[in-house]
Amino acid sequence: MYTKEAAKMASFRSVDELNGAIRTHIYRNKSDLTPAAIEVLKVLSRHAVKTPGVAYLKLATIAELIGKHRVTVIRAIKRLVDLGIIRKEIKYRPVSGGNGANMYVILPAADVTPSVLPRQEAEKPTEAKPEAPERENESVISQSKLKFLQNTYAAFKSAVNTFVCDRKLTNKLYGIYLAHTSYLKGVYAADTLQEIGLEAVRQTFIATKRKAIRNLAGYYNGVLDRMLDRLYAARFDSLTPR
Repeated sequence: MYTKEAAKMASFRSVDELNGAIRTHIYRNKSDLTPAAIEVLKVLSRHAVKTPGVAYLKLATIAELIGKHRVTVIRAIKRLVDLGIIRKEIKYRPVSGGNGANMYVILPAADVTPSVLPRQEAEKPTEAKPEAPERENESVISQSKLKFLQNTYAAFKSAVNTFVCDRKLTNKLYGIYLAHTSYLKGVYAADTLQEIGLEAVRQTFIATKRKAIRNLAGYYNGVLDRMLDRLYAARFDSLTPR
């Protein structure tokens, strides 16, 4: 979806360049960034790896991923725009009408002050073109990918069943895992992402022995998010000159 348009907006040549810019943005603006703004920036950066620097997300999705209210996300995005860290491209659906998911372009950490950044581009709606029909070969999941997904789900089912037999809960946790990692495949090894997802399952159920948790899926979402943040931070550390 919007692959060609996103490619034109790509602001980095590689994921390493993107990571370096994120690290610089956070360092330079740490006194002006709220915790929510940092969380939103991390989510955008994780979803901007396929086309380095361009994330395509709905506000509701961002809110769900960071566990915050939609209004908090809107304020965080505005702050990131005001600081010159991202640019927002509003998408309208020409057929059904209304807003679609927005494109968020993470900007290079140039030596400029936020006050001189061009703001008008961030507020100018960009009309989205109707989606082209999928080609037949794009709609078919390869056998190897299907097998991997089946094996991953089986691993999730086994991990959950170690603590409780609940197919509905397994499906919820697996869905959260897919939502968090779908844009990270190809950047991190698939077995690394799977290991983190399963470890988050174990940590979630272990936590139930210490305290009452009413929403296991929500708790798992938070644990997984923090673990992926640590994975992302480790990548930053590897890029830092010694």
